[in-house]
Amino acid sequence: MILGAALGDLQCSVLSTLRNEDDSVLNISTSAQMAFISPSFDPLNFDASSKVLFLPYFNGKYLAVAAALNGGNALATFVGMLQQWTVELGSPLPQSKIWERVIEAAGKCDSSDLNIVPTLLGERHAPEQNAMVTNITKGNISLGQVFKAACKGIIENLHKYVFFYFNEL
Repeated sequence: MILGAALGDLQCSVLSTLRNEDDSVLNISTSAQMAFISPSFDPLNFDASSKVLFLPYFNGKYLAVAAALNGGNALATFVGMLQQWTVELGSPLPQSKIWERVIEAAGKCDSSDLNIVPTLLGERHAPEQNAMVTNITKGNISLGQVFKAACKGIIENLHKYVFFYFNEL
């Protein structure tokens, strides 16, 4: 078993996690980032409108970073909403219990066709963007399905940035 420890900032987190230079690191904490060593970044020809950030890395290299504003904070908002509902319904639960139950429920259910775009905070390129839920049916609104769809939405949102980067090359 290997135990890795991140040092706090993104570059050090990537350095402590990468095994090979062609690997990438997915970091979901308050927000969400996908980072990898950029094979072809020229700081003299940087496009400031790019949705991908380029950060100085070690040994004269750069990290390409797809950085979404929404990640764990969107999930925490969902859990906070559920906790508020339990209070309003007269049976309050601590957030730790709600986290346990939503994770367990998501692990037991199949994925569904429910779509959640969890952009509660907008995004760097679209600060006015709101969150959205579509394709709601009576068969896809269990707690596990909704939480799983929210997690999937975070990954899909981040994937748009990574896809954009490779289309820029």
